[in-house]
Amino acid sequence: MSILLTTERLILKTLQHSDLEDLIALRTDPDVMRYIGDGNIHTEEQVKKYLTMAIAYQEKHGLGFCMVFEKEGGAFIGEAGLFHLGYDDAQPEIEIAYRFHKKFWKKGYATEVVRALVEWGFENLSINTLIAGISLENRASKKVLIKAGLEYSAERKWYDGRKLLCYAAYKNEAVELVRYNTQWPKMAEDEIKILRAAFLPYNIVDIQHVGSTAIPSILAKPVLDIQIAVTSLLDIKQTAIDVLGALGYQYWAENPDPERLFFVKGMPPFGVKRTHHVHIVEPGSKHWAGKILFRDYLIAYPEVAREYEVLKKVLAKKYKYNREKYTEAKSDFVNGVLLQVKK
Repeated sequence: MSILLTTERLILKTLQHSDLEDLIALRTDPDVMRYIGDGNIHTEEQVKKYLTMAIAYQEKHGLGFCMVFEKEGGAFIGEAGLFHLGYDDAQPEIEIAYRFHKKFWKKGYATEVVRALVEWGFENLSINTLIAGISLENRASKKVLIKAGLEYSAERKWYDGRKLLCYAAYKNEAVELVRYNTQWPKMAEDEIKILRAAFLPYNIVDIQHVGSTAIPSILAKPVLDIQIAVTSLLDIKQTAIDVLGALGYQYWAENPDPERLFFVKGMPPFGVKRTHHVHIVEPGSKHWAGKILFRDYLIAYPEVAREYEVLKKVLAKKYKYNREKYTEAKSDFVNGVLLQVKK
């Protein structure tokens, strides 16, 4: 048994025949198998057959389900890994999957291991997309995949005929910082003109170019952030979805923030790479003033902008394949600047 990868708290080891007893205990547990396949537990014979197949697959491809252990104490917690969808290497899709004993649920292990597998997959395999399928009723795994940085893709028929929710991670969505482009302000201005025209019959309070592409001379993701203030999110929501949809923007329906409607242009699978974000907020929300104040402060104080740039470089390396975590990790710095502005 060799180590495929390690995380902060876990070790993933390749399969071997001596794992049979642990796998039987895992795959004959009704709680573990509830949302897997037809929801039935496996027989010992099925587990033996699976193990023989999975070891042969792993020897051929260098990936597959792994045995997952806690670093501290070495307890076996379950399986996780990457493999061709349904272990069918005649088709190109690569799936992320995991299953853990119930006593190890709600510890953050699933999110930790999915993040690690996404990074390992994109760094070691010649692929651009990783997918995960979950039962429509499996709310816990839905939260795990979102926390791990996967995006909802579609409801689709899985290889075994089940209808599942499909989530995906895209290599093109990696956090990439580039040098400041002097054309960004003009590009944002042009997009704002298009947005103003599209929303002309509706009550738009203001539109602003925000985010790092609005701060001269610092590294930034090459994505233009545009913030729109409206009198009521509730009143504008469906109109915004329709108007921005016609302009190529996708609405993030699973956004957990009730104070913001968020739209993306160019994000896979609808485009090659994201190019624009639109944030629709009410002028009294924390977002409207916060993003503008932060932008203006960093423009006024270039030394603070440089500190922010250094932080961004560190976080971009650490959270290369998890945009949400990258953004979240910047919040202490952002909040610190906003506190300074208010003094």
